[in-house]
Amino acid sequence: MRIVHASAGGFSTCLAASLLLANAAHAQGFEQPWRGVYLGGGGTYSTVSVEVPGSGCYDYDCWWGDYDYYEEGDGDFSYSLHAGLRVHDFVALEATYVDTGSIRWDENLVYFPEFNDYYNNRVDFSAQITEVSVLGILPAGRFELYLRLGAGFWDATSEQLLDQSFGTDVVTRSVRDSGTGFLGGVGVGVTFAEAVHVRFEVQSTTIDEDVLNARDDASIDSMLLEVQYRFGARQAPAAIQPSGPPTATP
Repeated sequence: MRIVHASAGGFSTCLAASLLLANAAHAQGFEQPWRGVYLGGGGTYSTVSVEVPGSGCYDYDCWWGDYDYYEEGDGDFSYSLHAGLRVHDFVALEATYVDTGSIRWDENLVYFPEFNDYYNNRVDFSAQITEVSVLGILPAGRFELYLRLGAGFWDATSEQLLDQSFGTDVVTRSVRDSGTGFLGGVGVGVTFAEAVHVRFEVQSTTIDEDVLNARDDASIDSMLLEVQYRFGARQAPAAIQPSGPPTATP
């Protein structure tokens, strides 16, 4: 359920291009980095991931997360909301709410240790994450690159339909779990009309592997495209423009 590698490569290209544009914008003398309160929200695309070991099974039976091909699955689109305080040119404090939508996948021959047997697994997974984080920001004119570090307080539900791979047993169950995970992200943004800022981010929050019936580290991975309004940005003072060389007077 990992974000496809091509997405990561494309995002890296986007960051590099944005950094070049940011340097050009800075050279043209745009406004100073703004400080203050901001609110925003937007759309998300989320998937789940587990760390797949190179080999190995549990008591000669493979867990869900031990298959080498357990890498890609269906994600879903949903929404996010955020509120923040820019306390410094390079630092902001932010609270964010992310809804993952309904992430679905099918997998056959999954070993469930609690049943000591193999089942074909049909899953409908959803989660809500409340994030508290610090943003380290690299401003350059209207453009910004930023790094997010913090904690994600998640609440997840896994609706599962299990039918026995080598029998007739059928199990319908709902697995619910919650906890606190490590949050990390990287993003790029650009400001329009002084007070309107648009940003794109890739982030990941670690979760308890048990909710996915996995044996190794698991996470929720999301891409966010958001718009925010910056209060008071229209009244922000403009940067002092560099003066040219003195001209000789006759």
